[in-house]
Amino acid sequence: MAYITTDNLTHIMAEMTDYCNAACPLCQRYDWNLNLSETVNKNHTTLQFVKERIGNTIIAQLDTWMCQGTYGDATMNPETVEIFLYLREVNPNIRIEMWSNGGARDAQFWQRMAELKVNVIFGIDGLEDTNHLYRRNVKWSHLIRNVKSFIDNGGKATWSFLIFKHNQHQVQEATQLSKEIGFTHFESNFSERWQDFNSAGEYRDIETITVDDYKLEKPEQPKDFIKHTGDVVLSKNTMHEETDDFLSKKIQCDSCLPRKKQIYLRANGYVSPCCFLGDVEVNEPKNIINDYKQINLNYTSLQEILNGEYFFDLYQGINGSEKRLRSCYNMCGVN
Repeated sequence: MAYITTDNLTHIMAEMTDYCNAACPLCQRYDWNLNLSETVNKNHTTLQFVKERIGNTIIAQLDTWMCQGTYGDATMNPETVEIFLYLREVNPNIRIEMWSNGGARDAQFWQRMAELKVNVIFGIDGLEDTNHLYRRNVKWSHLIRNVKSFIDNGGKATWSFLIFKHNQHQVQEATQLSKEIGFTHFESNFSERWQDFNSAGEYRDIETITVDDYKLEKPEQPKDFIKHTGDVVLSKNTMHEETDDFLSKKIQCDSCLPRKKQIYLRANGYVSPCCFLGDVEVNEPKNIINDYKQINLNYTSLQEILNGEYFFDLYQGINGSEKRLRSCYNMCGVN
């Protein structure tokens, strides 16, 4: 099976910006000491870039354009409306998804998102008295105003609730509120970033993190516990333990499935298969990259990137070569 190419590409996960209005403590924008990364607050994906470096041919064949917000919130890009309008004009059937904390922009912006049929997943981690404890800097009144503007103008919205000890008692109440406001779906989950590797390969598994004058704590739950309560799904993600199959079995790359071929595009132009590979200058991919310009869409065409050394090494790695990345093994797993 061929890996990801310009001919089979179906999904682009696009970081429209690396700016964000919030300051979520477990976000990839911060290191373990809550210091803001030097690589963020520098780039926006521009309309001109999308037109010239991706272009009509590829946009026309896509199933999905997804703005998940690993390093930034797409609402912070000054050309978000114009880019989404361009996508719709070239490919009327494209699914546009946007993850957002919902606290930025005004009601008119969110009305426009509804008119452009953007599917929005709002990260709302609690109610008025708790959401700001994780979604720092997000004002509840602005968030609710924006959510209602989007939904009241026909927008399809999902409420995504991260569970912590301070808000776990509010899940059912939030579920009910989501129905009253008009959300299409409600989902809840646990953050996987309590367990993580840093750029030096060091691993942590923590229970609390100090933020300002308070502490964020993991919710109270048995390990590896999965519970279904109505619309609420509680789950715990765990890292794969490294065993003797690390190099012997093929990884099931979630960016290269029979009906899905995906790339992840950073706002600074770097291209990878997925967001788990993250900041390629800091995280594990730096071990197999020889020339960063060769994987940056500002300098190299998408076809050349996908046919180049980096994607070739990643493909060899998922099939068991010595260039296999722990990130791929841990996040996607082996067959």
